[in-house]
Amino acid sequence: MPKAFHFPWFETENTQTRTPVNPLGVKGVGEAGTIGSTPAVVNSVIDALSPFGVRHVDMPLKPEKIWKILKQHPGN
Repeated sequence: MPKAFHFPWFETENTQTRTPVNPLGVKGVGEAGTIGSTPAVVNSVIDALSPFGVRHVDMPLKPEKIWKILKQHPGN
């Protein structure tokens, strides 16, 4: 297993590029980790509703929407 002294010396730099599209000049990056969670939740809801014949659900997923879907589909 390589140790730290096996690697060559390097220095890191920080490059900042402001964006003109908002007053703070900042860019969002915090959302990147949550992008995959929304499709996963929607797919799990569709999977849970598949015994009722549900194959598609539009977002946003709200309790009222799920309740209406369950009331409309046979086998309930």
